[in-house]
Amino acid sequence: MSDHLKAVLLVVFSGLVWSFGTLVVKHMVDPQIYQLPYLLVRGITVAVVISVYLLMREGSSFFSNVIRVDKISILGGILLTTAFVGFIYSISNTTAAVTLFMLALMPFLASLIAFIFIKEKISLQNFISMIVALCGTLVMIYSSVFNGSVFGLIMGFISSLGFAAFSVTLRSKSDLKKFYILVFGGIFCSLISLLIMIFNHQEFYIPLRNVYLSITHGSLVAVGLILFSLGSKELLSGELTMLSLLEVVGGIFWAWLPILGVNETPSIKTIIGGVIICIAILMNSYRFDKKRLEKLVR
Repeated sequence: MSDHLKAVLLVVFSGLVWSFGTLVVKHMVDPQIYQLPYLLVRGITVAVVISVYLLMREGSSFFSNVIRVDKISILGGILLTTAFVGFIYSISNTTAAVTLFMLALMPFLASLIAFIFIKEKISLQNFISMIVALCGTLVMIYSSVFNGSVFGLIMGFISSLGFAAFSVTLRSKSDLKKFYILVFGGIFCSLISLLIMIFNHQEFYIPLRNVYLSITHGSLVAVGLILFSLGSKELLSGELTMLSLLEVVGGIFWAWLPILGVNETPSIKTIIGGVIICIAILMNSYRFDKKRLEKLVR
C-alpha cells in the first residue's frame, strides 16, 4: 500500500470518527446552558489522550518537548480551540445539517489559506472534487434544513475557518511536533472556557450525564485528530479537509438513525446530497492510488 493511500485512509477514517461528535452533543442535557463546562472537560480530555499517545511514542522526552513552545504551536492551538468552540455553539443552536454544511466549506478555506501563507498549490482534481462536494451540501441545504438561529450558522462558519487554518499549521510542522499543536489546542480550549465562565460569573456545574458525554466526545476528537495529523504529511491542506468531509455525511446519518435516539430525519434531498459528497471523496481519493492501479494492470 502506497504512503498516499495510507494517508487517504487515515484522514477518511478520522472524518468517520468525528462524525459521532454530532450524535454525542445532541444527547447533552440543556446544551445551551452547559456549553462552557462541556468544552472545559472536553478540552482536558483531548489534551490528556494526545499526551498519553505522545508519551507512548516519545517516552520521558515528551515532558521536555511540550514546554518548548513556538509560535506555530500556539497559533495552531488557538485555531483548533476556535474550531472546538465554534462547533459546540453551532451544533447546540441549530440543526446538525446546518453546522455540517458550514464545515463542508473547509476545503475551500484551507486551500485559500495555504495558497496565501505557504504557497501551496491546489490540483485540478482536488478543486473539481471540492466543487462536487459543495454541490452536494447545497442540495442538503435546499431541503429546508435552515432551522435554528443565525448565530448557530455563523459559529459553524467560524469553526470551519478555524479548522481550515489549523490544518495549514499542521502542514508546516514536522511529524512529531505537529502533535503538540493538538495538546495546546485542548489546553487552550479548557482555559478559554474557564475564563469565560469566570468573567460571566457562571457557576461550574455540569450534569453527570454531560460529563460522560464530554469525555466521550473529547476521546473521539483526540483519536480523530491523531489520525488526521498522521495523514497530513502526504496530503495538501485542501485534500486533507476534503477527505475529512465524511464527518458531514456520517454526522447527519447518526443524527437520523432512530436507534441512536436523536431522530433528525433527513429528507430525500439531504440523502442525495450525502451521496454526492461521498462521490466527491472517492473522486479526490482515486488520484492518490492511480499509479498503484496502473502497476497492477501491468
